[in-house]
Amino acid sequence: MNKRTVLVTAGNTRVPIDKVRGLDNIFRGRTGTMIAEYFRQQGCNVTLLCSHPHLVNFCSRAAVKIVKYSTYDELEAQMRTLITGGGFDTVIHSAAVSDYRFAGTYQRVGNTAEDGKRQALIVEELDSTGKIGSNHDELWLRLTPTAKLIDKIRQDWGFKGTLVKFKLQVDMSDVELIRIASESLAKSKADFIVANTLEDLTAKAFIISAESEKLANIVPVNRADLPSALYRAVMQ
Repeated sequence: MNKRTVLVTAGNTRVPIDKVRGLDNIFRGRTGTMIAEYFRQQGCNVTLLCSHPHLVNFCSRAAVKIVKYSTYDELEAQMRTLITGGGFDTVIHSAAVSDYRFAGTYQRVGNTAEDGKRQALIVEELDSTGKIGSNHDELWLRLTPTAKLIDKIRQDWGFKGTLVKFKLQVDMSDVELIRIASESLAKSKADFIVANTLEDLTAKAFIISAESEKLANIVPVNRADLPSALYRAVMQ
């Protein structure tokens, strides 16, 4: 039995707006959870960092170490602690991480004229430490970019093992998807990237290797076969 030690991230990050509201995405971590369970079945020691632990099969809960997160900040903190703590041979980062974080809610309080033609809004920030009231005709949310956690794994946290990245695009040909994924793979210094589109999310994916001699470089796989195909790629 292979005792490779694997960290898998899965699920989505919630972006809190106030104490009761937030933004998220449509992903819940089923793919990452399936990968974690498959690697565990092959004898790996698996830690699953996930937003929806209820998706883990009952029979796997005792065998897979499960760490829950909800927000971007929680995921970043858990990843930093686990990765810098050492001991992982492989990191599979499949979590759908928020590209933006919340930076304030604003309401319009007036307008000011510019050059007699254009108008600029005058806004004020609302208190979001509790619950923002529902009596506003319109509100503006200010969002600022988050740092790419995948890029921190090697550069900031010093991970030296096998790194797998995921890339999702929308409404794109296979040729364009592979081109963008290959560029993203090189930027993050990952060993493999799993690329797919939203339209083919349940049908197919591509596993692209940074080293063509390890694989045929680009391997198309049926979605159901992704965990086993990824295991074979990582173990070569």
